Amino acid sequence: MEVFSNVSRSRKIFFQPREADDYSDLLSGHEKAGQVVRTPRDVGIRMVRETEVLRNHAIPIKVNQGSFTLHPYIEQFSLLFLSHRMRRSVIFDGMTLGLDADIPDTPNSPAVFRPVGYYDFVSTNLLSPYDVGEVGRQEPLLRGRSLIFDSRGNLRKLSLSRLANVVGVSVLAFTTEGKLLLVRQTLDVAGSPGLVAPSGSGALEPRDLAGTGASTLQRTILNGALRELREECNLEQEDLAGDAEVIGYGRWVSRGAMPEFCALALLNKSADQILRQSVRTEERPFVGDVVAVRLPVVPDWSAVDPLDVLPPTYRHAVSWPLAFSLTCLVESMRDLSWNLGSRLRGRLSSGETGEA
Repeated sequence: MEVFSNVSRSRKIFFQPREADDYSDLLSGHEKAGQVVRTPRDVGIRMVRETEVLRNHAIPIKVNQGSFTLHPYIEQFSLLFLSHRMRRSVIFDGMTLGLDADIPDTPNSPAVFRPVGYYDFVSTNLLSPYDVGEVGRQEPLLRGRSLIFDSRGNLRKLSLSRLANVVGVSVLAFTTEGKLLLVRQTLDVAGSPGLVAPSGSGALEPRDLAGTGASTLQRTILNGALRELREECNLEQEDLAGDAEVIGYGRWVSRGAMPEFCALALLNKSADQILRQSVRTEERPFVGDVVAVRLPVVPDWSAVDPLDVLPPTYRHAVSWPLAFSLTCLVESMRDLSWNLGSRLRGRLSSGETGEA
């Protein structure tokens, strides 16, 4: 009788998307500080103070081995929502890494990871843009906003969050002639279906911790971001020029304020050499196509709207990780003493001259 009762109740539960929710009422302070990054579909925050620490100090890491446990407040809806999402998307079934606490303010304090199942991420972070309702009931059983913001309207700290908070990693990769690689995602991708993504983007996995080179947060992020780049653009390790750096940290509010990192990488292959290769078979459910675009020279980049660096065709189809990564790149290039930025300037300028 209990089983039949649960099945009967499940048929009355529905998930109402809040597609028009831009969180502007809760992000006004961040808006004034110029931290908010918006796309037609999503919104997030560029974490300025944490990014400053990330770019200037090596941050050690720590891994909590305790498994992630769904909070009872969310668990009662998790299986129903998971089945709801699986009907719409191809979902990666594996282990990832979540961030268990906010990025430390001081460089000597560690960043804390924990193993998290990707299904836990779907059942929690991807649930946050929905309100859970029940047929015949006027008030929602669960308000998705409460998973992202506390009762005072402040962004929940990662250490106090009830969500899996899988670490998102992205990279902007430039070819030898200064073209930026972009990935057209398929409609089956869970995160940003049908949108244009960075050269490589995805979730941090436990294998990105492997090796002595992953002793810092920056190295771990690069391991994950460059792995995604190799997989999605069909590259080999030797195709990377060895020049890559983490350039930004943010919180993707539309995905439960999950942590998102972005990086810059320079390749030692031309766009023609890369685009000549087909998408790997195992990546076809996620990658529709890889394209290479020419950006204007750096003096023409706009800090007001970083998406203006893209050709008009792509500006209204960008994923949030791409918009966030471009915002961080524009901000980083203001530092004229940044060595990797100087090398990128050289590529962009020589490529522009060569095409002329």
